[in-house]
Amino acid sequence: MRYSYITSRDGLRSLKERLKDESYLFLDTETVSEKIRLVQLGNNEDVFIVDLFETGSYGVDFLKDLLVDKGIVGHNLKYDLKFLYRYGIEPYAVFDTMIASQLLGELDRHSLQKVAMHYLGEVLDKSLQMSNWGRAVLSKEQLEYAALDVKMVRDLYSILLDKLNSTAHQEETLLKTRTSRVFGLKNPVAIIEMAFVQEVAKLELNGIGVDIKELEDLIREYKKNLNKKVMEFMMHYRIDPLSPKQLGELLSKRLGLDLPKTEKGNISTDDKILSQFIHHKPVQMILEIRMTKKLLDKLDEIRSFVKDGSVYPEFKQIGAITGRMSSLNPNVQNIPRDLRGVFKAREGKVLVISDFSQIELRIASEYVGDERMIKAFREGKDLHRYTASVLLGKKEEDISKEERQLAKAVNFGLIYGISARGLSDYAKSYGIDLSVDDAQKIRDRFFEYFRSFKEWHERVKRELKQLGGSRGYTLLGRSYVAHTFPDAVNYPIQGTGADLLKLSVLMFDAEIKREKIEAHVVNLVHDEIVVECQMEKAQLVRDLLERAMKHAGRVVLKQVPVEVESTINERWLKEG
Repeated sequence: MRYSYITSRDGLRSLKERLKDESYLFLDTETVSEKIRLVQLGNNEDVFIVDLFETGSYGVDFLKDLLVDKGIVGHNLKYDLKFLYRYGIEPYAVFDTMIASQLLGELDRHSLQKVAMHYLGEVLDKSLQMSNWGRAVLSKEQLEYAALDVKMVRDLYSILLDKLNSTAHQEETLLKTRTSRVFGLKNPVAIIEMAFVQEVAKLELNGIGVDIKELEDLIREYKKNLNKKVMEFMMHYRIDPLSPKQLGELLSKRLGLDLPKTEKGNISTDDKILSQFIHHKPVQMILEIRMTKKLLDKLDEIRSFVKDGSVYPEFKQIGAITGRMSSLNPNVQNIPRDLRGVFKAREGKVLVISDFSQIELRIASEYVGDERMIKAFREGKDLHRYTASVLLGKKEEDISKEERQLAKAVNFGLIYGISARGLSDYAKSYGIDLSVDDAQKIRDRFFEYFRSFKEWHERVKRELKQLGGSRGYTLLGRSYVAHTFPDAVNYPIQGTGADLLKLSVLMFDAEIKREKIEAHVVNLVHDEIVVECQMEKAQLVRDLLERAMKHAGRVVLKQVPVEVESTINERWLKEG
């Protein structure tokens, strides 16, 4: 494996001259703790290894100047970018071969080893990955290993780029972006995802502030509350309410509830089953205990990851086939509303919290092409109130709060084709008691009025029956294959929502750079963006964020307008 090993200022000057005309470079890093040891750079002919332990600040300045107007191509670049950003090195654009592999969907796993084997037939030896990269003198084997990763990425790049472009939908707005210009990328979803790699790296570095005192106070409160509820239950029923086996025997044998059994033959006591028996006092007590424990467990999870008054979650950019993100260590995308107040802006700053209003339904109406639902959105109607008026034969202004809640369950349930029994159960989560017979009448009326949804569901069922799967695209062209009906109707809606959120963040980043404002995205939750900024800039940041989200909405949704609701707060709360 041929490479050049750069350890001097003269070597850096020579390399800068050699690479100055390249529009992009292949890149990898080898790191030691929080420091970069090597930065491997490649063009279409050669590989160069820059040793930052040897070149020091000169090497860092060289990389800053070199990459400021160049793209980089690498594998799992989020990892490398987080190190580069700590050194103040920010590439102009990125192309990530791991993300490319995920988008193409030909593999279950996307390590460089797996991707190289699949597309190149090459076996990549990673045994030196965990070797001592901090040693004074690196071995020849280590340097060859470092160079080989860049060569492998270089060989993969053109194959993956061609495959992505061959599946491209056209979207003129995105063809003007730096990602498209630098790499010749035409696939709109790939353009978004590649640019978004940089946003995810920054998101993880930013973290989000935590009110330690509030967190500890809540933990004490919930522990006390949980112990009290458990003791009350044990005094009444003489069993441990947290033991599924004891609970099953109590509810089924002693109280006579008709509970189904699991595949292993045990009595099922999961929340969904028990919610059907909510009118029984012990069931109410059990569900309250479980909810309290769930909240306490979440608080404990948050506390375990606090560092310097903040948490720094990991985000999986493509956490699902739909492109939706996921979060862990801790998961900050599933924080119950009652606990969001423990997250706060850091000193002198505030949070700007913006989310899309009824975006799932807006996307669904355009995806399916339902003219009545599209018309309602274009006229600025509250769709839940509008649906209630259609179902109940009343004027919109006469719809009660409870009737609107019913319509909310109907809209979010029936766009995905749930049964009358499913709707009856689902309505309970909105505080509505709905008999199966009434649910069937409402279901029939909904599909009679919003006919396009019924036609879509029937078409999907035919595909599944005849082909064994349903293949499709989000509104921006993200491909998917589904093998069950719930997945087939969920994927395009959820996937379009993921495309929209990511594009919104990219457009917001462009806005704040244009205005030269310091503001940082600190959390993303499917249809919600949380930004931290200086207090005095909050209103401007709010305006820029809303503008970016609406602009992204116009790119993704051509017929349905998007609405954005925003709040400025010191804590992650919707109240102003």
